[in-house]
Formats: sequence, C-alpha cells, structure tokens
Amino acid sequence: MISMNFIRFNTRKLLQYLLALFFNIVSINCLAQTPVVSCPSTFSEGHVIHKLDDVYVYDGPVCMDVSLVPEYKKNKEVWDLDTLREPSLVCTYENTRHYVVLNAKEAAYCEKTKSPVEVKCMPK
Repeated sequence: MISMNFIRFNTRKLLQYLLALFFNIVSINCLAQTPVVSCPSTFSEGHVIHKLDDVYVYDGPVCMDVSLVPEYKKNKEVWDLDTLREPSLVCTYENTRHYVVLNAKEAAYCEKTKSPVEVKCMPK
C-alpha cells in the first residue's frame, strides 16, 4: 500500500514538472515575439480621441528625411530594416496634425495592417 501511494505521488510530481517545463518553453517563445515598438492605436487630445491613421518609417532620425518605401505582402505593408541603423517610426492620427515618433532600434522589420490599422516593429 505504501509503495502504491509513493508511485502515485511520484507520477503527480512528474506531471507537475512536465507541465512547468511546457509553460516555461511556451513563455520563452512568446517573449521572443514581442515587438520592439508599436504605434499606439489611439491618441488623446483633450476630450477627443483620434484613431491611428498611417505610419512612416525613416532610415534614421526623422530630421534626416529619408523615408523608406514599404513592400506589400499578404495585405500588409512591410519595411525591412537594417539593424545597424536606428530607424524611426512616425505614427499619424485621424483629424489631427499631431504625431508620435518612436525609435525602432534593434527592429529587423516593421509591418502595418489595414483593418484595423496596426503597426508594429519586430526583432529578427
């Protein structure tokens, strides 16, 4: 009787260890897919909320005025970036002249989807 309880106890412990290992592997994979930067979906100006409208990707600081042209892949606009440079992401919003500038350093590419408009820059 004691040996049977011991086997059940060890089986439960083994199952717990395997589940813990599984969740650790899954969480590490999720961390690897975290965007470097992404445009906020809305911009608040007083009591007015503006939706994300468009994005521009620059090969360096915005003041250098070197805007990159995206490739179109499967209903997405994709910008391939040089990881040795420090690209900038400019997020524009509907019905306002305000915009958000983000540093996309360490991003390998940025992608934009249209409905709804979402922009994220991802590592390799």
